[in-house]
Order: sequence, then structure tokens, then C-alpha cells
Amino acid sequence: MSAALQQPLTPRHILVVTLADLGDALLTTPALLSLRHTLPEARITVLTTRAGAAALHGLPAYDELILFEKHQFDSPWSLLRPANLRAAWQLWRRLRLRQSDACVIFHHLTTWFGTLKYAALAFASGAPRRYGRDNGRGFFLTDRIRDDGFGARHQASYWLDLVGLLDGNATPLPTFIVHPADMAYAAILVPPRDDVGGPSIALHPGSGAFAPARRWLPSRFAALADALIAEGARIVLVGGPEEAALRASVVDAMQRQEGVLDLGGKTSLGELAAVLQRCDLFVGNDSGVAHLASSVGTPVIALFGPTDPRAWGPFGGEEWQVTGEFADGVAVLRSGPHRALKSEIACSPCIYRGHSLGSPNGCPDRTCLRRIDVAQPLALIRERLQEMNG
Repeated sequence: MSAALQQPLTPRHILVVTLADLGDALLTTPALLSLRHTLPEARITVLTTRAGAAALHGLPAYDELILFEKHQFDSPWSLLRPANLRAAWQLWRRLRLRQSDACVIFHHLTTWFGTLKYAALAFASGAPRRYGRDNGRGFFLTDRIRDDGFGARHQASYWLDLVGLLDGNATPLPTFIVHPADMAYAAILVPPRDDVGGPSIALHPGSGAFAPARRWLPSRFAALADALIAEGARIVLVGGPEEAALRASVVDAMQRQEGVLDLGGKTSLGELAAVLQRCDLFVGNDSGVAHLASSVGTPVIALFGPTDPRAWGPFGGEEWQVTGEFADGVAVLRSGPHRALKSEIACSPCIYRGHSLGSPNGCPDRTCLRRIDVAQPLALIRERLQEMNG
């Protein structure tokens, strides 16, 4: 790790930029908590999206959230719209009024247009010190750490390294704050384990709106659910309302449905977090929901094909390491209490590769995910449940 920085600074007002969706925002929480732990007197403002604000709601690591609709500015042509120009001017004035001493960018500089957007936000803050990870595009940064690409370090580790330039020295885990009212509602939805006799396992066959190529086959989720129900587990299906057809295809393919509790699309984000907190285990694809489960302390078993758990797996406080291998080159990886299955073929990962976005649509064959058969996650689930039960 290399860094270029000026003399140490004790800032009074820090602007943090994280224009993130659910999972990415949750992966910034260790760095935000570290920053608050180190600089308790500083005023920390977070510029984020609506999804990011929902992920960070109640986190005792900031003083103010400012919303920024990043999708309004996804191309240079978007700047020609009068409404966008007004919004950009209003945001510039709002940021300038905060008189930030430091601006911290929790983003890779993946594209030149994205880089210019983050540079504009950093300069709009008026901060004399601008912190970020540099892959050769960090012309606007005054304090930087080298970006070695996606997967060279975990995302959470990258941001913890970055706040280390401001003397951030704590290493907390990703955290989502669950409201007591949501806990009470989840207790009604998911009865105690003693009432069932077996573990409650959250199953998420979706992956969010970005990159559906990350999804394991619904028929295999169905076969996995059948096997777990036969062994006494209760299956809690979760996901957003936009994934209703996907969940229906899983249920329709199942042979046994007596142990299924379908809560998909029936909870708010906070209620979903509370439901996941009551489950013994989460099993699903690379998604924001997997990070939500991790952030409320539920062990995760995640299935990875076109993305890399070394970059995007639920963060257990340590880098992901290979601990075993199944047939067809499917590796078992571990980070703290979490496990992942990853098809280690030459073309994977194809999404977020090196310093580039890669191919969000993956390939038509989904070869990497097809190599993960039902027996592999089933063996991991049995092993984890046995470990958790002592």
C-alpha cells in the first residue's frame, strides 16, 4: 500500500461522499464508525443516495445526511437539462455553506465521467484536503492511497485504509441499526426456534436490480430448500417486491412447501433486517440483502459467480481466504462467520474486474454459477449449523 499525503490534519468538519446502493453503503459503515471513534468532536456529513440513507439510518457515525440523486447525472448529456443544472447549483451552495476541512471519497474512480463527478463534488465542498483511492485518475486528490483494483482488498478494507489517513484506527464490522419496533414486528412474523424445532434459514434467490447475472438457478434454490425442509429447517424467503416472480418460480419448483415462510416484498428495510436477525443463517446470491444479513449479525453463505467475494463478500472483519474446494473448481472461502462458494474459472469475475466495470450482464451461459450444484451449499449449511450449535 502506498500513500501520498500532506501533514496530519485534525478536521472539524468532514464531508464523506458515498453515492451507494444498499450493500455498498453498508460496507462503508466500518470506516464511518472508525472515523467517528477517532474524531468524536468532528462534524461528519455524509452525501449519499436514498438507498444509502436507508442503510445508514440511525448509525451513530455522522451528524447529517445530504441526499444526492446520482442517477440524474449518469451521463454528460444530463447536465444539459435545466432541472439538473438547478439541482447541481443548489447542491454546490449547500456543500459550500458547510465549510468542510476534509472531503473523503468512498468510491473507485472507475470511469472518467464518474471521476469528474466526484472531483466536482470534492471541489464544491471547498475542502482543502481531499482523500481518496487513486488508480491514476485521482488528479483532484490531495491525500491518496493507491487503488490496486477490485478484489485486491475487500471494499470495507479499502475504506478503512482510507480513513487511516485521518488517523482512523478502529476496525468495527458492518452495522445496520435495527429499531425496537421492527424487532417486535419480526418476532410476530418469525416465531422462536423452539416453536419450530429446527433452524430458520433465510433464502434470497434475487440479487437486486443491478446485474441479474449474479443469480443462481431458481430450480437449484428450490432443490436446496426441499433438502433443508426434509432435515427440519424452516425456510424464510426474502427479497423485494420486484423479485416476486423469481420467488414464485422457486416455490413452484419445490416438492415440499410446508416449511416455507414467504416474506418477500412484505417488509420495510428495517423490518427485513429484524427478520434476518432472527434467522440462524442466510443463504443467497451476491446482493445487498446478503450484506444486510451480515450487518445484523446473521452468518451468511453466499454464492458467487461473475463477481468476487474478495471484493464484495459480506465482511467478517478479515480478508476472504480460500479454505477448501469442491469439484469443478468451486472454492470455499471464509471471512469471519461468513462463507462463500466461488467458481474459480478463468473468465470469472467478469463484473468489476481490475479497475473497470467489466460486463454487468455476464455471459448467456452463466457457466460459473452452473458449476455450483445443490450438494455444495447444502454441505456448507450443515457444517455451519453444526459449528454454531457447538
